[in-house]
Amino acid sequence: ISCLLFLHAVFHFLKYGVIKAARVVAAVRERARKRDPMRNADGFYDSMHIRRGDFQYKKTRLPAEQLYDNSKDQLTPGSTVFIATDERNKKFFDPLGKHYDLCYLDDFAHLLEGINTNYYGMLDQLIASKGRVFFGTWFSTFSGYINRMRGYYTTKKKIGEYQDGLMTSWYFYPPDRKFEMVQYKSVRLPIYMREFPTAWRDIDKDVPIGDAL
Repeated sequence: ISCLLFLHAVFHFLKYGVIKAARVVAAVRERARKRDPMRNADGFYDSMHIRRGDFQYKKTRLPAEQLYDNSKDQLTPGSTVFIATDERNKKFFDPLGKHYDLCYLDDFAHLLEGINTNYYGMLDQLIASKGRVFFGTWFSTFSGYINRMRGYYTTKKKIGEYQDGLMTSWYFYPPDRKFEMVQYKSVRLPIYMREFPTAWRDIDKDVPIGDAL
């Protein structure tokens, strides 16, 4: 029975959740487009995952001013930024709001009617994965999976340096991990703190049967 319930939940999300996420992505893009229709006709937006709450790696819980300082060189002033977060007090992000047009999943609640709130985290991931630039939280598997989806997408669409498995993703902290996703890294231990290009690079290329064996 538990297996059937799990499969039902997966089917429900694939059938309805992905559609809801696509509608929010379209809404965020339209919001970004309206802010600058001449220079951003495609409605590009940037995204962040800012992990707060009970995250065990306390050193990653930076004040908003530092989040801004650590990411401003890769972001465009005045751009629309979608933030996936477990921080309930949105005033925390006011220092970022002075420089960007911030939006959250809550802002699009009217597009989420009928979807189980347990899926909101996955919706956040799907929407954040479509950001032109993405900043994540190091050590977070939530950020890691956003980057994995970005890897699939950049490979499919042949964006940027996709052939090397790279993408326009960075981390807020620590400083020596900021550029992990814009430099090729082979799989290494521990493997939970980030995703690796092996997961999406050359994923659709055939392997001769003899070599596979």
